[in-house]
Amino acid sequence: MKKETLLLLCFFTFFLNCKDKVNDEKIVDIQKKDTLNIDVAEIKNLIKLQKNANYIDYRPDNPYLPTEKDLLAIIPFVEQGLKNAGYKTLSDAEFENRAKDLVKDNKVKKYNAFTTVFVNKLDRTSETLNEHEFDFDLTDNQFVVKKYNFMIPMLFLRDVIKINKDNSYSISIPHYIVARNKYLFNDSQADLDWLMVNDQDFLKSLVNSLGYDKEPRINKLLLEDYYEMYNGSQPTEKQLIGTFFFTKDLNNNFCIRQGLVDYVRNNTKANDNRFIYALNYYSFALYEKELGEEFGSKNPFKMFNDVEKAHIASVIASIEVPAIVKYKSENPRLWSNAGSALYDLLVEHPEIEDIIVKNNYFGIKNMKQVLEDTIDEIDVDKIKRGEDF
Repeated sequence: MKKETLLLLCFFTFFLNCKDKVNDEKIVDIQKKDTLNIDVAEIKNLIKLQKNANYIDYRPDNPYLPTEKDLLAIIPFVEQGLKNAGYKTLSDAEFENRAKDLVKDNKVKKYNAFTTVFVNKLDRTSETLNEHEFDFDLTDNQFVVKKYNFMIPMLFLRDVIKINKDNSYSISIPHYIVARNKYLFNDSQADLDWLMVNDQDFLKSLVNSLGYDKEPRINKLLLEDYYEMYNGSQPTEKQLIGTFFFTKDLNNNFCIRQGLVDYVRNNTKANDNRFIYALNYYSFALYEKELGEEFGSKNPFKMFNDVEKAHIASVIASIEVPAIVKYKSENPRLWSNAGSALYDLLVEHPEIEDIIVKNNYFGIKNMKQVLEDTIDEIDVDKIKRGEDF
């Protein structure tokens, strides 16, 4: 009996030793995979240095200025964390195609391992962009990472890796990084649902800063949120929403957020003219110096040239004029404006007509008819008033 007990004990001990050895081997394998030749001592040093970097209200006297080195140190850990969370890495060709929607209207800077997508909020000079490229705050710059095919903002190392006293470590990336990439590159609607609740600022910045306007749910989120923000008692406050539809990127290219335009076109109703009326007001800021000054650095009077102004006026008119015809008789109290913005603009600036025609109506499907109807309306009113043509 004692012999059997001894044999059983020996077997049990052997089993535990083998189990521990297997577990040790797994830990070693995982760590080898995770480290990817990363120098743990260097990571520790960077974490220490980053504690002295500028961030929100923390402004040390001699701040640590993060560089390309800080971003490169983060990438392997984020790659492993995304993989652990079920992120499916796209092929290079497919990823590049998806990423184009996120960088099309932005200034970029290419490196071997990643591309910086600048969305700097300070000013538009190259000097400022480069100076603050890797800041942990002040900018919303995004980094499109090649080879591993994902996108991240600038992250603190302490937010993605925890190093123990024995130099072992664990990787735990913020969930918003997982959700953003799985939505943008894996088409995960469940992750979009999460982002709609937990990461709204990022979703709005996709449209406002990166020009990503393909998702109606995000477009609605941005427009509803900013309309409420700008919905003051004065009409001029509502004009500000136009800055999200029409802008200049960091390369000074004229940009129209077509997804936002389509949202207004599809959601303007007899009982809802909020956005088209806000854009109506914006039209006048294009041509009135004093109104434009209320926009500060986004002054449309100064920002756009004559052709761009006529293009913007045409986009707005292509929605407003048909809506007035369709809905004003049905709900005259809500549709209380005497006429369309295009009518008033053409009266004050008749040269707009020539610009629209010369530019082939800017390719807007119904614009030829809208323009002709508006000109006819102006002519009829002149006859009523006994004015000469």
